[in-house]
Amino acid sequence: MEQSLDILHNQLREIKRDNNNKTTDIELIQEKIQATLPKVDTGCSLPQKKTPAGRTKVLHMNYMQSQTDKTGKTEIAHLLFFAKTARDLGLRLEILTDKNCRKDIEQKLANEDYKTLDYSITENQSPVSKWAEDSVEFLKNGQIAVLQQFNNELLEQAMTKGRRQRWQGKITPENLEEALRDDHLWVLLGIQVNTDKMAVTWEHVAQSNGMGVGHIRAYIEGGNMITGEDANGDSIILVGKDAIAATAHIYQLSNNAVRRLICEDFGLDSVEQVICVEQPGKFHLDMGLLFIGHGVVVVNNSSEALKDATEMAEMVPCLTTEKMAAKLKLRCSLEDDAANDLAAAGLDVRRERLENDAFYNFFNGEFVEGQDGENYYITNGGPRAEEERFETLMTANWSSVKKVFFSPVDAAQKSLQERGGVGCRLKGSPP
Repeated sequence: MEQSLDILHNQLREIKRDNNNKTTDIELIQEKIQATLPKVDTGCSLPQKKTPAGRTKVLHMNYMQSQTDKTGKTEIAHLLFFAKTARDLGLRLEILTDKNCRKDIEQKLANEDYKTLDYSITENQSPVSKWAEDSVEFLKNGQIAVLQQFNNELLEQAMTKGRRQRWQGKITPENLEEALRDDHLWVLLGIQVNTDKMAVTWEHVAQSNGMGVGHIRAYIEGGNMITGEDANGDSIILVGKDAIAATAHIYQLSNNAVRRLICEDFGLDSVEQVICVEQPGKFHLDMGLLFIGHGVVVVNNSSEALKDATEMAEMVPCLTTEKMAAKLKLRCSLEDDAANDLAAAGLDVRRERLENDAFYNFFNGEFVEGQDGENYYITNGGPRAEEERFETLMTANWSSVKKVFFSPVDAAQKSLQERGGVGCRLKGSPP
């Protein structure tokens, strides 16, 4: 599929570059591209919800030896935090790792503290990505769904094209070109699953364990799709516009046609149940918004940070301060767009600053149900005052959970520096 799509897109680009191109030639290639679209093989089943209504009692994590920290402290800290939290709440923890890491895990969890932990270890032949959230969806019908593999260059071009169209006028043309070219310095492109081929790994693992495997036809990394429910309890899925735009370009479809694909894959009745949401200044939705359930979504609010950055650029004008102000201007605009997209779909939108780059991010986490039947939230640790403020919001103001579990602060900050947190490391599956 990859080579065929790649060749067809090259042909399409060549035809469009020709000043004498004919509309019929373009349409012919587009029809050939559309014909490469695979058939539905997911069983038309809904992914596990990430809201409290998901009643998640099984958590999946991946464990690997750190490539940036030889001591492995960050990975070990997360392993033990997840193990302790799962033990305390009566959850099952399923760990995917490789042969070289298995002994490390078994030694750590052999401690008397984890005697009552319900867990299992699945061994893969090669190392796995630590980001368990993004490469697989656990479906209600008991099978998994993974992403199709695309040509990296084609995928990057497709996602960038969508941003160029949507982000016009938000910042100066010069800054826009820089943001599109140097996405890692502005808003990272969410294409890591395709790059590291973890979907292929999960397919092999699932088949080895006798699980059915389907394929998500839209390019939606897990953190950029949040399944939940509206105020009436009807299932809805929030999908980042990067995913919609990239898929539309790759298969030469309209945005609504992509929404229909998602409906077909996940058994939804109407495209209105697939809500397209602008990236809230982040490469994935779960880094900048929190779906707390029953139609209520919290979206980040960087307006105060923008005000401070603008004042600094005026007081100390230089490339550094001006660039920071430009980046925050784009982020605020995207956050506002995300909030507007959600409000337009009839959702109740709350605005709160719940992240500060690598210092803390409470959007990124996992809702679970404890053995007492109560809802809990697991997320990244941060400054104590911010943790207290967030827990008050979650428990008292929004009545979403009984308690919030925060990961160790040092480990959280190191993880966020690598552009992922607790919510990227954990994946819930149906009870």
